[in-house]
Amino acid sequence: MLEMLLMQYKDMFGVDFPLKNFTESREIDVINILYDCVLSNTPYKAGQEPEGRITDAPGLNVERDREGL
Repeated sequence: MLEMLLMQYKDMFGVDFPLKNFTESREIDVINILYDCVLSNTPYKAGQEPEGRITDAPGLNVERDREGL
């Protein structure tokens, strides 16, 4: 999901999403920020907080995915 959103962001805005600024962030927070940008057609602004629209995505909880839950 993250990779798809990163590609959509680059296609929409012509620049890469500043992923290097999020090394300490949870992946789901980055996904939500990217989703907000793509959904609203608005590039990322420093300090933008995620809306929390997506609470879980495939691959985020490896143990649960392994157990098939």
